Amino acid sequence: MRTNAIAIDIGSLNTAIYQAGAGIVLFEPSVVALDVSGKRKIKAVGEEAKRLIGKTAGKSAICFPIVEGLIGDEKIAAAMLENFLNKITLRKLSLRPQVLLSVPCGIESDDLKMFVKALNGAGVFSIDMVESPILTALGAGAEINESTPCFVIDIGGATTNVAAVSLDGVIAGVNVNMGGRNLDAMIMKHIEEYFNLKIGMPTAENVKIQVASLLENDGMRTVVSGRDLTSGKPRSVSVSSDDIMLPVKSFYNQIFDVVEILLGKLPAEVSADIRRYGVYFAGGGSKVTGLDVYFKEQMVINANMSENPETATVTGGGMVMGNNALLKKIKI
Repeated sequence: MRTNAIAIDIGSLNTAIYQAGAGIVLFEPSVVALDVSGKRKIKAVGEEAKRLIGKTAGKSAICFPIVEGLIGDEKIAAAMLENFLNKITLRKLSLRPQVLLSVPCGIESDDLKMFVKALNGAGVFSIDMVESPILTALGAGAEINESTPCFVIDIGGATTNVAAVSLDGVIAGVNVNMGGRNLDAMIMKHIEEYFNLKIGMPTAENVKIQVASLLENDGMRTVVSGRDLTSGKPRSVSVSSDDIMLPVKSFYNQIFDVVEILLGKLPAEVSADIRRYGVYFAGGGSKVTGLDVYFKEQMVINANMSENPETATVTGGGMVMGNNALLKKIKI
């Protein structure tokens, strides 16, 4: 039976909700469409709003209330969360939700307050917060305790969380403003330069999903349509994995640099354990073909891939909700 206990992972691109007794009950884009002709009324939220991107007229605007993993617009974020909560049975039963919220590691107190205000605006007042790398590790299937650390690389839409964690908390971690959107932009620029073809971010994202790979001669191809930069006319080209290998490798190499720096700052015993047991990847950015192989080649460390990378964090939140002793230990 469903209860009023829920875990929420509010990302720059997507928001996921896990409800006790039901599992994941919502996974939708963190986007809102506004009517700006008058009092900025909400036109659409989530999937419905995403379908309007690039198709709105002057009286409408698209808003992403979560910016680089933090609340960028408190009121719009509250309206978005309220809409999401209304979509699940919890609100239909008129239950006041008890929320476990994942937050970026090392988050500042002012940013924490913004999350609380947004949730309060959505009608949520019972809130526990846990740094996301701990939840991600649990949701990714890592076996962690006080003496066995785990290293997590969570590549989201706008940010990447890199952290060494145990059940005593985050040993060391960093949240960098680099995620899937950055890779989309790099692919878009590369196609413009390599094919003399102008495309938009949605098309670049689709190219990433269809053919991005870190394996040489992968063989995957997709047809990409855009505007020829010389003639100005529509044109389509066939793009292979190898065609976009340069920006894809460049993106992941930058993340690996962050990993290398953080590993170098860890106590020798912790670093040795991580090199022995490997790292855990999560987030939508970990879905690219060949990431585990490429990481091991570059870092000489095994990579454990999450079965459901985009929902690993909120799944970890669901695992913690029923364990009061663990929640008391790891919550902020």
